[in-house]
Amino acid sequence: MIEEENNLISDDLIDEDDEVLESRLQQLATEELNQIANPETSIPEGSQGSATTTSESKPEVSKANAAAAATLDKINGLIAESTSLREQLDDRKQQYLRLYADFENFRKRTERDKEEQEGTITGKILKKILPVVDDFERAQLQISPKTDGEASIHKSYQSVYKQLLKCLKETGVVRMECVGQDFDPNFHEAIMQEPSTEYGEGIITEELRPGYLVSDDRVLRHSLVKVSSGKIDGDDSASSENATENSSGESN
Repeated sequence: MIEEENNLISDDLIDEDDEVLESRLQQLATEELNQIANPETSIPEGSQGSATTTSESKPEVSKANAAAAATLDKINGLIAESTSLREQLDDRKQQYLRLYADFENFRKRTERDKEEQEGTITGKILKKILPVVDDFERAQLQISPKTDGEASIHKSYQSVYKQLLKCLKETGVVRMECVGQDFDPNFHEAIMQEPSTEYGEGIITEELRPGYLVSDDRVLRHSLVKVSSGKIDGDDSASSENATENSSGESN
């Protein structure tokens, strides 16, 4: 009878939380123990019983009390085991969360290092290609085809030059525009400085070798430039040139 009641009570408690379940189990076990210890409370009023029957039921009551006590001890043991298992589960959960966080940090750091390494390798390769672009541009400025054959050759290598520029652009390489801008050592390399009639001090007057950037605005190659040391008037420049010519003529 006790086992049937326990089964019915356990079915009702399946969906409850662990703490609520433990509290209910303790409460039910205590109530059951008290009921067995005081069986007269469950006897309906008006029922007839002799003293002999009461005395004969005492051994049964003692056995029931012992069984109830054993059941209560078993429930307390199960509650303690459940508490221990829950603490172990919480500890394993915390370990899992820490390991997962460490793994995510490792994965992100590995991806970042991989991207930086790929960017470094790509930059080295592209820097090797830039002198070839410079040679194409110098050839374009210096060669003037005079015959149809020379024009055909000129057109052929210029098509190669355009294809090369297209590949660089698709890779993310961008040529700097520096003439007329302020000199910035982060992007430019000055190899000459002289007065200018057009630009003020610190302004780039001429590009001697083009500079290039990659897609994330990193400098692939600095621009070699000429920088103005200060703006001068055109008349003063002409007068100084005439004075120089006159002095050289008199010395002759």
